[in-house]
Amino acid sequence: MAVVVVVDDRVTNRNIICRLARTLGTDVKAMGFGDPRAALAFIKERPPELVITDFSMPEMDGAEFVLRCRSIADRDMPIIVVTAYEDRDFRYRALEAGATDFILSPIDHREFRTRAINLLTLSRQQRLVRQKAQALEGELADALRQQADNWRASEERLRRIIDTVPALITMSDGEGRCLLANRYRLALTGGSEDENDENNDEGRTLEELFGEDYALRHRPLDRHVQETGSPLPSFEEELRDPWGRTRVLLTTKTPIPANGGIEPVLTVSVDITDRKEYERRLFYQANYDDTTGLPNRLLSMDRLSQAIARAERHGRKVAALYVDLDEFKKVNDTAGHAVGDALLLRAADRIAGCIRSSDTLGRLGGDEFLILLPDLENESQPELVVNKILEALRPPYVIGGSEFYLGASIGVTVYPEDGTVPEELLRNADAAMYRAKAAGRNTYCFFSPKISHDSRKRVEMERLLRHALEKRELDLAYQPIARVADGALVGVEALLRWRNGELGMVMPDQFIPLAEETGLIVEIGEWVLNTACRQAVRWQEQTGRPVRVSVNVSYRQFVGQDFAAVVEKALTASGLSPDMLELEITERLLMHDVGHALDVLSRLRRMGVRLAIDDFGTGYASIMYLKRFPFTTVKIDKLFIADVVESGDSASLVRAIISMAHDLKLEVVGEGVETERQLDFLRHRRCDLFQGYFLSRPVEAGAIAELGLLAPAAQPT
Repeated sequence: MAVVVVVDDRVTNRNIICRLARTLGTDVKAMGFGDPRAALAFIKERPPELVITDFSMPEMDGAEFVLRCRSIADRDMPIIVVTAYEDRDFRYRALEAGATDFILSPIDHREFRTRAINLLTLSRQQRLVRQKAQALEGELADALRQQADNWRASEERLRRIIDTVPALITMSDGEGRCLLANRYRLALTGGSEDENDENNDEGRTLEELFGEDYALRHRPLDRHVQETGSPLPSFEEELRDPWGRTRVLLTTKTPIPANGGIEPVLTVSVDITDRKEYERRLFYQANYDDTTGLPNRLLSMDRLSQAIARAERHGRKVAALYVDLDEFKKVNDTAGHAVGDALLLRAADRIAGCIRSSDTLGRLGGDEFLILLPDLENESQPELVVNKILEALRPPYVIGGSEFYLGASIGVTVYPEDGTVPEELLRNADAAMYRAKAAGRNTYCFFSPKISHDSRKRVEMERLLRHALEKRELDLAYQPIARVADGALVGVEALLRWRNGELGMVMPDQFIPLAEETGLIVEIGEWVLNTACRQAVRWQEQTGRPVRVSVNVSYRQFVGQDFAAVVEKALTASGLSPDMLELEITERLLMHDVGHALDVLSRLRRMGVRLAIDDFGTGYASIMYLKRFPFTTVKIDKLFIADVVESGDSASLVRAIISMAHDLKLEVVGEGVETERQLDFLRHRRCDLFQGYFLSRPVEAGAIAELGLLAPAAQPT
């Protein structure tokens, strides 16, 4: 039974990971702990085969937990640390503390299974190798003790016992002649048992038995043992057998006491060929990426350390290039992982063709690569390599009859200007890569102190955002939605706001992308959903009129939890009628996992919840989604509404969307209406609803009543 320990203070995440762990095999038992200290107590009593821990926990972070695990349990015990996509500093700290691997949150189930199975297999192989070596050493020790006990009683009986030992045992005198060789010699040098019985090895030389190379290696060692009278520490040697296979032997030499003469030397050689092959495989799995065969993060960082050490001695420079493939995840999600892996291999081959044989190309994980350029010949070399890579990646990739296109965002750092240790160089290269991505992708950026400042600022914002809920810094504003025909208010859209004591009012376009990248949007989004539902019920209780509220949903909320259950819980807790809740879905959410999204949205629609596709018209596949998914509402993106009066193209597009949506029996909302002329256009095209500054800016909950939405229902006379 293989035991997997899961440590996460969040019950939902812990239960999900436990369920995933149990799918690794019928003999896998998952143990979940919300308290790291309880997990450490369990691990001390019963070391598991695998530990999976979240990094961000209130009582003890992932780095400290890993350090404590290593102090009380087997250092070979694999430990996976779960971090959010952008928690790179956390990953470095976890790896420095002794973590074996990390995996990004939200967890990709296929990636989790592959990494967890590999680590469980590696753990089992290491245990089996240790058990086999210990058992063999024990058997040999027992056999040698048995030999010593029976030597005086029966030399023949001793020979028979030695012949059963699965190791080469020989004894030679001071002149290099063989006094004893057991039957295992035949397995290494060939020959038949009858030949060995008839032509006893006694008296034959080492050259005759094992060849000249063996004799040249062993004669000096035998003399050393005889002269010093001390055993020789074990050493590894190779011996080529008659069948062409190279055997690896672990050999020891011990002097045998003699009555006044030169002591003979007992040589014991254990065949560890299979064990060395296991070690080779384990080394490969630990240092190379399974998909591409490239050096993994561990080996890449080791090579960066070596390159820095050489550069420091010789006064050279080293460049580190952090390469992230643009839009690769979209290919994985739409075409499948098999196509994604094939595309990854093709891209890696093209990148490898742009660097020298002395350079290193490694895969850090996902679609991220690290390129090391040691011993730079001139300062322009990194830029030349970067441009070659971008040009090499540009042509289309044809896989399975389909064409795919990839670009890359590349961050560049140079030793010693941008850092003097591997972790610092990698961190700065990562920051430069994100600056390149923000600049429009498919480009590169050299690290600068300003980038470091921006990165620190982002880390600080993330730290503050993690405490925004508990400090009650988050609030909701509500933007009214009205009918185009008569201007009557029919509902509101809930919009998130953050006011921090240190940063002041933080704009949504600054902190919401950060919340999505780090996974904080899951907890924040659940708070928004519950708060908006409760507010809608309060309005209804005040006026006697039902109020429809729209809530935006992040794709992160769909991953790693049962989102339909979260919505049902919010409706039940608040008492809001399902048809008074509208969830706004973006195309990005749908593309993350089409099958999963269709299942969740269908469940929500069966519950009675309304579903709107937001920012319609900006995605290449949105029309297909209208037919495939159970939407009730289409929200036309404000970019098209802004140009609808001046631009004929925008006007034609908006007319087409309205007509198509009405044919599909869908309600249409025009977003971002700011002028009377824009509203007139929507009115003439029979658009159903509109929202925007022309109607009202987002306001606090109490101010909605002033706009007429919460006017009390008329009382009967």
